Amino acid sequence: MDRYQRVEKPKAETPMNENEIRITTQGRMRNYITYATTLLQEKGSNEISLKAMGRAINKTVMIAELIKRRIAGLHQDTAVGSTDITDVWEPLEEGLLP
Repeated sequence: MDRYQRVEKPKAETPMNENEIRITTQGRMRNYITYATTLLQEKGSNEISLKAMGRAINKTVMIAELIKRRIAGLHQDTAVGSTDITDVWEPLEEGLLP
């Protein structure tokens, strides 16, 4: 792979809903939980959506369980999906296959 370089493609920015929380591996659990409880209790949201990819999925499950314990009367609707990610590589030298 040292004879190829990955082609960078711009990310399509998708707008986030106010009740959508995207969990990452770097974020602090306490901040996600505080934001979620604020949405549910103070801002009057009927539902929130926790989204994650890869290694952050375990953290998302833990956050959902902690929120359910802190706020009475919540229930959980889980949906699992997949996203296909394709990397494009181009050769650095002539004569190599793209």
